Amino acid sequence: MKLTDEQKKAVEFIGAPTLVVSGAGSGKTTVLTNKIVSLIQKGFRSERILAITFTNKAAEEMKSRLLTLTGLPENKFPWVRTYHSACFRILKIRCGLLGYKSPLQIYDAYQQEKLLKEIVIGMNFDKKHVSLVQYHISRAKNTGNPLKYFDLRPRVYTVPLVQVFNAYEKELFARNAVDFDNILLKTRDLLRDHKNVREYYQNLFEYILCDEFQDTNPLQAVLTDMLVKNGNLFCVGDDYQAIYGFRGSDIDQFLSFPKKYKDAKIFRLEQNFRSADEIVQIADRLISHNTQRMEKKCFSEKHGGDVKFQKFSDEEQEAEWVGKKVKVLADTGISVDRMAVLYRTKFCSRVFEKAFRRLGIPYQMMGSKGFFERKEIMDINAYIKSAVFPKDDVSFERIINIPPRGIGKKAVEKIAETKAAGVSLQGATRKSLAEKLMSSKNHNALSQLIQTLDEIQNMPPEKAIRKVLSEFDYMAYLRKYVKDDAADYVSREENIKELLWSASKKETLLDYLEEVDLIHEDKSEENEDRTRGVKLSTIHASKGLEYHVVFIAGCEEDLLPHWRSKSSESEFQEERRLMYVAITRAEKYLFMSYATFRMGNSAKKSRFLDEIILE
Repeated sequence: MKLTDEQKKAVEFIGAPTLVVSGAGSGKTTVLTNKIVSLIQKGFRSERILAITFTNKAAEEMKSRLLTLTGLPENKFPWVRTYHSACFRILKIRCGLLGYKSPLQIYDAYQQEKLLKEIVIGMNFDKKHVSLVQYHISRAKNTGNPLKYFDLRPRVYTVPLVQVFNAYEKELFARNAVDFDNILLKTRDLLRDHKNVREYYQNLFEYILCDEFQDTNPLQAVLTDMLVKNGNLFCVGDDYQAIYGFRGSDIDQFLSFPKKYKDAKIFRLEQNFRSADEIVQIADRLISHNTQRMEKKCFSEKHGGDVKFQKFSDEEQEAEWVGKKVKVLADTGISVDRMAVLYRTKFCSRVFEKAFRRLGIPYQMMGSKGFFERKEIMDINAYIKSAVFPKDDVSFERIINIPPRGIGKKAVEKIAETKAAGVSLQGATRKSLAEKLMSSKNHNALSQLIQTLDEIQNMPPEKAIRKVLSEFDYMAYLRKYVKDDAADYVSREENIKELLWSASKKETLLDYLEEVDLIHEDKSEENEDRTRGVKLSTIHASKGLEYHVVFIAGCEEDLLPHWRSKSSESEFQEERRLMYVAITRAEKYLFMSYATFRMGNSAKKSRFLDEIILE
């Protein structure tokens, strides 16, 4: 793609911290990759350029483009990574300075939840609060100052957050593990408290680039500042698409860039190459009502966009109309794969699923359970984690009776009772086997399990997984588990084949597990393009995607904008940005609809529609 004049200026400029304020569909990834190529041409070494993306998928796409543009091999771009991947690469080498041992384990969301549940129940609080406790601990860490966060929010219902946090951190450390948020927090501590380490990486990174800068949280901003040297910083993003405040992202990191870096250079990419100008202009009209923004005037040289607003009596009528419109558009030659129905919250999908099934329209649910969150994948990976990390009680407890080997809950409790302080469940099992403290049936079953874990410990990942599958006849167990549902079994079997293929690309179990645990960031993208049909998606899950035809359903007060946002001006402005994201997914056809009744209750047209229509 030939660069526009403004894109070219951004790519070629050097000499001060740079922020590229890019509109939707303005080619920011093109600018970012061409900037790296330009830096290499100017003498910067590709191995010493840190390019931060927000998903592993984006990092892989960027690497692929760079290989094509430069002709260099992949190993020449070791630092094109997500924040978490880059920080873990630093942390796993230097973790000894913080009291950890190598190898360092990453606890995934499932492991975190299980550990927190143990702690909360152990403190005599209700386990139903665990997910909310987990959410607040994550938010606290991403501020960079957890204790200050807990001062402002000391409890979840009756659960004292700081006490749970302290117990959780102590237990993670004892297990030689970090959770996903600790990857950043502990790297911050490492760089802050060890000047020699900080200076080593400042000197290593000759230039730092950051994609999707509007989604940066305070901790990521601090890490970036710690690593930048001589102002060699290039950030790209769109504050109009900052929609992750609920995850801890802070739009002020983007908006305050010119104040933070006094000599900062700002470029604006305002031409939209995706959408027709009719769509671009209503999006701009909407976002102009936000005060928290950097001014830009977006435009497109494409014309002929079709924008329609529809009113319905209820959600059933809305879904029926959308379904029929999909069929009409499909008859004109537009593939259903290029159509999407977007909505604010997941419950809105039900009526569309129902209508599409009745009308025979294929559809795909986006943002559903991620690949690595599926039962069969979690089972197999728990075996691998138990082999590599003997202190991982969560994984070992998951597999101790999967497939069933007669080890019931009481047997597990009996083994746990033999645990001395600091000894893991797997360690206690080994001790019980050595001392022959269990029935011969349980002894034989657990001996086979422990022996297999020892055997696979140093195997290549694919071989280790095949060993687990065959040794415990896992596929036969899976067939029983799905109760002879042939379609379900085939789907799960395909997932395991996909897992084996993924594992075949890694040489060691540690490398394999690192990729598995860091893929956490890509949850919303894992199901892309695997199924043919109209995409049914929340607006959040649609970010970064584009469709020829977009239906935005449920444009009603208390839904979009969501009722929870109305008490906070910053949250309300984020709702408007969410609508902006939905609108700018559309290339040519955009249909926005609302109902006067939803779920039996009276509903009112969203003020966002008035802001678009009335001006």
